[in-house]
Amino acid sequence: MTQLGFYIVSDVHGYIFPTDFSHANQQLPMGLLYANQLIETSSKHDDIHFKIDNGDFLQGAPFCNYLVSKLQTSEPLTTIYNRLNFDFGTIGNHEFNYGLTYLNDTLQTLNYPVLCANILNSQHQPFTGEGVHYFEKGDLIVGVIGLTTQYIPNWEQPHHIEGLTFKSAVETLAQVLPNVRNKADIVVVSYHGGFECDVDTDVPTEDLTGENEASEILRRFHKSIDVLITGHQHRDIATVKYDTAVIQPGTRATQIGKVTLTIGDNNQIIDTQSELLPVVGDSKFSLLPEDAKLLTQLEDWLDTEITTLPEPMLVEDKFKARMKPHPLINLINVMLLENSGADIASTALFDSAAGFNTRITMREIINNYPFPNTFQVLKLTGAGIKNALEKSASYFALNDENEISINDAFLYPKPQHFNYDMYGGITYTIHVGEPIGQRVTDIKVGNEPLISDKTYTICVNNYRAVGGGNYNMFANAPVVKDIQEEGAQLLIDFITNNDLSNIPQVVNFKVQQ
Repeated sequence: MTQLGFYIVSDVHGYIFPTDFSHANQQLPMGLLYANQLIETSSKHDDIHFKIDNGDFLQGAPFCNYLVSKLQTSEPLTTIYNRLNFDFGTIGNHEFNYGLTYLNDTLQTLNYPVLCANILNSQHQPFTGEGVHYFEKGDLIVGVIGLTTQYIPNWEQPHHIEGLTFKSAVETLAQVLPNVRNKADIVVVSYHGGFECDVDTDVPTEDLTGENEASEILRRFHKSIDVLITGHQHRDIATVKYDTAVIQPGTRATQIGKVTLTIGDNNQIIDTQSELLPVVGDSKFSLLPEDAKLLTQLEDWLDTEITTLPEPMLVEDKFKARMKPHPLINLINVMLLENSGADIASTALFDSAAGFNTRITMREIINNYPFPNTFQVLKLTGAGIKNALEKSASYFALNDENEISINDAFLYPKPQHFNYDMYGGITYTIHVGEPIGQRVTDIKVGNEPLISDKTYTICVNNYRAVGGGNYNMFANAPVVKDIQEEGAQLLIDFITNNDLSNIPQVVNFKVQQ
């Protein structure tokens, strides 16, 4: 018998080091280098093992911002990945955030195949070069199919994905899986996408948009798939269903997905195990000198002072900061209104945001605006603005004690606080006790009531502008201005060139029962 181990990380988002970068000099139980130590220890018990990255490795952590904005190369990241000896990887949706040139340069420096069978170039071939790869381990053949969520055009800037075609993962498997199953003893599907239904009950847990197709993949193709790797949703999943190992190992390399197959003498699977291995602290862990030097340079860059504030804008309670106007949200919306000239602007409070103390460093800038969003000014009718406000208002719900809380749809299966926007240049009241779609009243733009058939301009980030977060009212709205500067840089420019002691109040809303 042979023990075959698969060790999977997904949605690492550039968290290589054991820190979340909220403060300097941390050593937390997280990060790819820590996770790799666990993989190396555990894999000693296997006869054959594979190390796999399931996508979203290129964007997210402040390290990624440092690479793209300061060094203008991902080579320090890919050097680490290459040194850790990954066997294969897949593409995540965030890989496209910095554009195709940066992504293609990254792929060319990796020393392992990155598989993506359902995103095709203009020659109708996998744009990464491969969609399927076969590994021969003695007389055992392992066939791997890489797939990515097809929903990327609904989020990404069009020029970042120009010339690419995004196919359904289900449709692609229907075409390629029979041939792989015929050639391989073991079939692995590595899918950077998640589950649209409850893994146990198959009841839909979200709108069936095609963003996540893992439930349909498992339902239709389980007889031909031995291992189904998933990601994108940052969930903790380890199970065996229909005799197929299913895994999703969270995010930031805080744990590892491990699948163990016991293979008989005729290359048949005798036993299947799926589990999550938590990354734990280790006082003996130390960085290699070259990694320590890179981290020191990164921390020094993050601690670069940008400016000072007369008063702090700290976010001490994120829920409260979404319930009533907060100085940070007001600052970002003032920045957007002044840069865009729009009537209205909107922004979300991101999970990493802690606000600003009186001394603002690059670390605070990136943690408060971590995504490489650019911005667009759209034309929208008053009715469309109302629909956008109602979409945001659906974030709230009343709990059993009749208290205002968060709608489960924004928490499960994946937290989506980034899909709750707060608006500047407009006043409004949200009545949480009213039905969804009928909650927002007392809407005024400036001092004038919102008029349904009047045209307004609104500044939103590029993710919203294409309808991201199911803000469909924005998807086909005319674009009147394109702001190609990213959010973090806009913030730096604004706070260094304006009097921060006299910021106008443009965010005015109430949330009540």
